[in-house]
Amino acid sequence: MADSEMQARQTYLDRIERVRAHIRADLDAPLDLDALAEVACMSRFHWHRIYQAMTGETTAQTVRRLRLARAAEDLAHSSRSLAAIAARAGYTSQSAFTRAFTAAHGMAPATFRQAGMHASLQHAIREDNAMAFTVEIRRLPARPAVGLLHKGGFNEIGETFERLFSLLGAHGLTQHVRGPFGRYRDGPDGIAVEDLRSHACAFTDVLLTPPSPMESFTVGGGTYAVLTYKGPYAAMKPAYDWLFGVWLPGSGREPRDDHVLEINLNTPLDTAPSDLLTEICLPLED
Repeated sequence: MADSEMQARQTYLDRIERVRAHIRADLDAPLDLDALAEVACMSRFHWHRIYQAMTGETTAQTVRRLRLARAAEDLAHSSRSLAAIAARAGYTSQSAFTRAFTAAHGMAPATFRQAGMHASLQHAIREDNAMAFTVEIRRLPARPAVGLLHKGGFNEIGETFERLFSLLGAHGLTQHVRGPFGRYRDGPDGIAVEDLRSHACAFTDVLLTPPSPMESFTVGGGTYAVLTYKGPYAAMKPAYDWLFGVWLPGSGREPRDDHVLEINLNTPLDTAPSDLLTEICLPLED
C-alpha cells in the first residue's frame, strides 16, 4: 500500500476513533446520529455507512455492546439491583434487558451474577482458599510483539485494542499478528485512574519496527504463575484479587519485577463473553 493510501486510510481511522471516544465519554447520552457525524467531520448522509463498513457494526450496535459490557461489570462488582442495571443500560423493561444480556453474554443477568467465575473467586477470597483454582507454573518463551500505550482505566483498554488493530491494518501488518494480549505494570488500586498505564498488544511472527505510536518489544522469557480465567473481561478483577491476595502469599513464591500479561485465548469476535478464556500470567522469581 502506497504512503498516500495509508495516510488517507489513517484519516478515516482517526475519525472512527474520535466517534468511539465520544460515545465512551458519555455512554448514557441519547444516540444522536447527526452529532456523531459532526464529531467525524463528515456528511451525515455518508458517515454511518462508512462507520459500519469499517467497524463491522452500526453506531447503535456499538452503544448497545458497550452498555451491556458495563452491565456485566455492574453485576460482577456492584450491589445495584437488576432493575437499576437494566435502566442504566438503556432498557425500559427488565425482560428486554434480560433478553439482550442473555444474547450477548450467554446467560441471564441473575445467573451471571450468581454463577459466573467471578462469583466463585469472590467466595474463594472470603474463605482464603489458595487451592480453589488451578494455577500452573510455566516458563513462557520470549516472543516478539507490538503494542499501543493505553492511558486510564484498565476496563477501558478495549478501545485501545480497537485502535491498535486498526493501525496494524492501515499499515499492512495484520498478516504478522499471532494473537492479542494485555501488558500491565501497575495494579489499579491506590493509583489515580488518569495515571494508570498499560499496553494493548499483539504477538507477532517477527520483531517489527512499526510506525509511531505503536511500539515493538519482546515479552515472556521467564517463569510465570498462570491462572486461566473464563468469563467476560469486565468481571475479571476477582481473579486478580484471588491470585495476588490468596494464592501468591500461600505459594512460597516471590513475584518478579516485570509486567503481568493477559493472554487472550479467544476473542469476542467469535466467542460469547461467558466463554472467553484469558490466561493471567504473573511473573515469578525462579
